[in-house]
Amino acid sequence: MDLGLTGKKAIVTGGSRGIGLAIVQTLLDEGATVATCARGKEALDARLDAWRSDGKTVYGEALDVTNAEAFESWLDSSVESMGGCDIFVSNVFSMLKSQGIERWQEAFEINLLQHIRATEKIVPYLPKGGDSAIVFIASIASVMNSNPTETEYGATKAALISYASQLATKLGPDNIRVNCVSPGPIYHEGGFWQMVEKQQPELFKRAQSVSVFNRLGTAQEVANSVVFLASPAASNITAANLRIDGAIIKTVNF
Repeated sequence: MDLGLTGKKAIVTGGSRGIGLAIVQTLLDEGATVATCARGKEALDARLDAWRSDGKTVYGEALDVTNAEAFESWLDSSVESMGGCDIFVSNVFSMLKSQGIERWQEAFEINLLQHIRATEKIVPYLPKGGDSAIVFIASIASVMNSNPTETEYGATKAALISYASQLATKLGPDNIRVNCVSPGPIYHEGGFWQMVEKQQPELFKRAQSVSVFNRLGTAQEVANSVVFLASPAASNITAANLRIDGAIIKTVNF
């Protein structure tokens, strides 16, 4: 299938590792120009060098997306560098470190507000009447109530899905599509579940067993879905929330 991404211009936040890295790589392989950001300069610069050596057109900068001024300035400069923007993939999240009410504030900033801030900045740049797309990376934690360590994370991801659905209705008349993907546990090099595999192998095995495939997902499996939803091939899909979890969530998904 030709996804129709050749020549498209995409912004992907958090593109130096894990799901974000796989999304950037897949968009580049499909012929898109991409701008991405990440907190770690060394890892990001290494990725940018590798992509450029492979002949890809890619832009990037190290920054913290919770720094509103720096983040919005980078979004502006990325659009200028690429000569426009057709696709926005809002991917960044972070493990929470605070406790108490500060943990809620941290979750709100990282898992909700920065997505909204970036979207409000990018929407005016998206072509109206073409086939523009926004994809948010949410989580199956948004519908889970059995993991007390993810209370704040799940609640803010649920809010993100609600925001995306309402935005899809608002932007639909301009032919701007808005969708979410909700991954389950995803295994990737240097990621959380690789750490669990090494330090808590029994917990890792239990997490695998919840999937009907008896394994964790991969970053590439998430990226494949994100890139499809962002592409003109998904031109009649909006306000969707696609679970990518190996049927971990045992409910009918109407």
